Amino acid sequence: MGRPPTPIGAYGVISTLKLPPTKSGQVRHLARTYFKAQDGSLRLVGRQATTKTQAIARLKEALVDFTAEATGEDIHPGTRFNAVTDRYLEEIELEAKLGTLSPGTVSLYRRALKNWVRPAMGQLHCREIRVSTCDRVVKNALRKRSYETAKLVKSALSGVCDFAVRHDAMEANPVRSLRRMTTGGKKEILALTTEQRVDLLAKLRVYGPMRQRDSRGRPLGVRGQIWLDLPDIMEAMLATGVRIGELLAIHGTDVTSTVAVTHHVVRVTGQGLVRRPLRKGGVDGLVLAVPEWSTPLWERRRRAAGEGPLFASFAGDLLDPSNVVNRLEEAVTAVGYNWVTSHVFRKTVGLVLDEADRPATAIADQLGNTLAVTERHYRKRRASNQANIPALEGMFVSDG
Repeated sequence: MGRPPTPIGAYGVISTLKLPPTKSGQVRHLARTYFKAQDGSLRLVGRQATTKTQAIARLKEALVDFTAEATGEDIHPGTRFNAVTDRYLEEIELEAKLGTLSPGTVSLYRRALKNWVRPAMGQLHCREIRVSTCDRVVKNALRKRSYETAKLVKSALSGVCDFAVRHDAMEANPVRSLRRMTTGGKKEILALTTEQRVDLLAKLRVYGPMRQRDSRGRPLGVRGQIWLDLPDIMEAMLATGVRIGELLAIHGTDVTSTVAVTHHVVRVTGQGLVRRPLRKGGVDGLVLAVPEWSTPLWERRRRAAGEGPLFASFAGDLLDPSNVVNRLEEAVTAVGYNWVTSHVFRKTVGLVLDEADRPATAIADQLGNTLAVTERHYRKRRASNQANIPALEGMFVSDG
């Protein structure tokens, strides 16, 4: 009769080894054994201490946590943060499938956790997570990348810690004790001037035909269409102010005398690109009238699209917003506008309306934002007391 297989979470005989003295002369002992992990592999794990007894005790303490993780037991203070992160991502992916959370949010959180949180905290036990630990991770993202990245990292990290608190792996969420993040006041609105709009559009129209061959000089064929579409994408965004993911979700049937913005495109893990109802953030759709200068664009794209996407991939499917953003970034950099992003087009629409003295409510209606967001991100600073000036002018004028 053959030897029965070692069960998941089990470990073998613990052996000890006396290590060479450290530079300071301290003697160390290593206790080690083979542990059967959840994937069925045998892994050599060990712990060190100044005595054999302490080394064995430390190893057994670690093996308790390893066993709990491998056998799928509920998380606890000894569970590694990576395991809690996996469980948290499973939870929010389920929420996305049920429609209570955007798949785009799940994708952003997954990326933030992979790039910033897991490398710094993944192997720590929940009991070892401190406010200072979380603070270092968020500040690292702020220092190396941007305020927006740090804000995303903080939000994703807080979600994992909240999950751990709900499952009794942490007593409190340490992220909630971090200092509130601020941008240091209202940032300058980056937008294109009239001259820049004309110049950039003309340069993109010249650049597109230049990108119809690969690095070896071979024709790209239909795969080069995206470069030719960039000027139309720019025009369409300037005519509406919609986001790139919303623009790429517009079908030919959405274009009549107006443009209906009712969906947005996101990439969902395991499904690929999906055209989801409503706009970004689950906000209701918009029906927008468009300026006359853009009418030929919409009519031309509507006839070519039929019932499909107004801006389609070379295979006739949805375009990936991330890929379009990357192509646009490459193109604008090549023609001398490296500071321009797709969101600059949206900012430009808001600023044009603001400079035309349109009220904040009108700008909010165009962009589909709240008044608070419109005031903060799409309107320039202005004197808040302009209506009071006539009264103040008479400060030293006698009534008689």
